[in-house]
Formats: sequence, C-alpha cells, structure tokens
Amino acid sequence: MSEKIDKSTIRNILVTRTDKLGDVILTLPLISEIRRIFPNARISFLIQSFLKELLEDYEDLDELIFIDKYPTCGERYDLIKSKSFDMVINVFPDYELATLFFTADIKHRVGTGYRWYSFLYNHKVKEHRKFCDKHEAQYNLNLLKAVTDEVKDEFIYKFRYTPLEKESLSVKLRKYNLDINSGYIIIHPGSRSSARDIPLSTLTEFIELFTPEYHNFAIALTGVKDESGMIGILINSIEKEKRVRLVNLCGVLGLKELLILIDNSALFISNSTGPIHIAGAMKKKIIGFYPNEAPVNDKRWGPLSPDAVILNPKTSGGSMSEITPREIFDKAVLLLKK
Repeated sequence: MSEKIDKSTIRNILVTRTDKLGDVILTLPLISEIRRIFPNARISFLIQSFLKELLEDYEDLDELIFIDKYPTCGERYDLIKSKSFDMVINVFPDYELATLFFTADIKHRVGTGYRWYSFLYNHKVKEHRKFCDKHEAQYNLNLLKAVTDEVKDEFIYKFRYTPLEKESLSVKLRKYNLDINSGYIIIHPGSRSSARDIPLSTLTEFIELFTPEYHNFAIALTGVKDESGMIGILINSIEKEKRVRLVNLCGVLGLKELLILIDNSALFISNSTGPIHIAGAMKKKIIGFYPNEAPVNDKRWGPLSPDAVILNPKTSGGSMSEITPREIFDKAVLLLKK
C-alpha cells in the first residue's frame, strides 16, 4: 500500500477519463467521493469535449478540461504545468498522460500498478480489471484508496437539469409526437461496438409483443446519427399497424436532452453502452443485455440502478440471440408494474 497523504496539502486535484461516455459516467462516483473527502479542494476533470453539454454544470466539478482541444504534447504540458495540480488520478491508463504528469512534476500521481509504465505513478493500485472481479465504478473508487483510508464504497450521482431545460426538450419532442409527460419506454438498440448486441430481430419481436398490450405507451428509439440505418431497419421490420407508437429520435438529441428523456421514461432497454449508464445513474427501471464473458460482462459493466434487470445468453459463451423476445416482454411487464 502506498503511503497515505496529508489531506490538508491537497488543494487542486485532476481526475482523468479520456475514453467513452459510459466509462466517464462510471467515474463520477469517484468525483463525488473526492469532493466528500476533500471538500475545499478544486476538482478538474480531463475528458473529451463531446461530454461538455452533459457535465458542464455537474455539482462536484469546478472545471472541465478537454483533452482534444490540446492535440500536441507541448500544448498539454503547458496546460497541466500552468494549473499547479497537487494530485492527479489517472483513471484510464495512458502512457502519454502518465508521462505528462510525471514530467509536469505533479506531487501525487495515482494510477494502476500493472502497466509497464506504472513507475511513473507514486501511488499505485494493483488490480487487474480484465478479470472483472468488481464493478468498473468500484475499480475507480479504489484508486482513491491509494491516498486515503476514508473512502466509502458508495456510487453517488449528482446530475441535474432545470425545468426550463425539460420544457425546451418537451417542445422539441412535440415535433415527433412524443409527450415527455406521458408514458413511454426507450429502446436503445446500438452500442457503437462497445459490446455484443442483441439481434434487431429480437427487438422487433419484443415490440410486436409489447405494443398490443401497452398501446398507451410510446416507444422512443434512440441512437447516434450513424446508427440511423440500423434503426430504420428495425422500424421497417415491424408490422405497419404496430409502428404507430414508435418515435424515431436517432441523431436528434444531445447528451443532456437524452438524460432528461431517460429520466422521464418508464423503462429503458439497451445493450451495454453509454446511455445505459445514464439510466443507471438516474436510478431508472432498466433491462440490459450483456454477454457472460469477461471483460464485457455485467459484473463489471452493469448499470448502477436497483431496478436494473440483466438478461444474458443461456450458455457460457452463448450468442446474444439466446435472449428471447418473450423474456424481455415478461421482465418489462414486471418492471412496469413496480
């Protein structure tokens, strides 16, 4: 175990997570725990700029720094050096960043103990994430344990939005015949290759089971713009009379709008991908589809909601097609009754 630090000397902290949406969301409980333990410190978060809209007003953050705005090593060095950070927690292992923090002479550098460049950190945590013994959010919290014994294993989120932001989205959704204040579920069929996806045919059959029984519920289909072809295939594969309540929102919403849409939904259905972690953070009712194998299973990557139901293939190493439309429908019925 690395030597613990004197908390009174820590006034300026940098946390880094420069990869995908879901990874960043699962780092936010670490941010909240840093704020609890170091209440007077300034906390900066080094991320990709596409996350600005979602995190620019996040309660426990003082500053967002966008790594893609500083493309060269020189620019990054000048930036980090100018900030005078006392401590950095390098959540997503990265050799270039580890080198940057070492050469910028940040006093306390926290990171994994299992990379060849781990000598660049002076506070190390020796855990192999690839074995999936813990949840990703827990692995992230454990990095803080390298410098303090005060860490609580709690997954706290502090997303917020204003009534004006909700009303703005409500007006936008009227163009798509979706009332944010009425009953609707969300199906997010893609994962942008971050996971193994359930077949579109399974979702088609689920929708055809769901629509006659829950005809008062709209079904919002979400995804990024480059998933519009896939969602088009899904819509066109459904019998015309059962498409009436489908709402295609692919490529329509920003991340903050997606969060508001998810927070006001009755149920969120998805593969393992970033938006499922937004739903988890908002403690929504969720049906998630996950393979059984590490390193992509639900033990590490499941949504952090008490109302999440995970469906897996029946066999070890099995195809996602082993999850049946009837299983999804039965779980949806149970969740909607809660």
